[in-house]
Amino acid sequence: MIYQEGQTNTTNDSQLWQQLKNGSELALGKLIKKYFNPLLNYGYKFVRNEDFVKDCVQEVFVEIWSRRQNISQPDSVRAYLLSSVRKKILRESFRQKIKTDGDEIVNIENDLKFAEFSPELAIIEQENSQETIQKISSLLNTLPKRQREVIYLRFYQNLERDEIAQIMGVNAQSVSNLLQAAFKTIRENWSGLIIHYLFLIKFIS
Repeated sequence: MIYQEGQTNTTNDSQLWQQLKNGSELALGKLIKKYFNPLLNYGYKFVRNEDFVKDCVQEVFVEIWSRRQNISQPDSVRAYLLSSVRKKILRESFRQKIKTDGDEIVNIENDLKFAEFSPELAIIEQENSQETIQKISSLLNTLPKRQREVIYLRFYQNLERDEIAQIMGVNAQSVSNLLQAAFKTIRENWSGLIIHYLFLIKFIS
């Protein structure tokens, strides 16, 4: 499940957030329009249940609106929303006992399904065959769950290290360590063109 991502602007987000806190329904609507699809994409990594994920995303916005007078101004609105959806899915998946294929109880710490490339990796898709893309995807899917999540947030959601740390509940150094470990695995298992491209896009920031 891939939804079209919206453009992001940190300054504009801060302004919209302040307007929301002041009771602007228009600001809330603009944030929903801007981030609903990216939040769906992220939530769908954890639970392959579209209706469930949509409900979680909607509830996050409802809760933000109901608590608007008491919530603080986040450094990154996008990171705050992604973190909120992550926590909501974790709580609701345990509470409602949502099940995945195979009747296994969903847990947010289960392996993520890495299926898409980030915009930064578009050059790989353009200049390599479908077979090569499949090999890259398969290699990424062999990475441990937290490394895959870091890669997804860094490249697909285009988040900075501090934002990823906030979402995953770790420190910034841990994010760097996860990225470095993922890159080491890729380097050991894939030589040639892909490594050149990963260096060009500054895989380790």
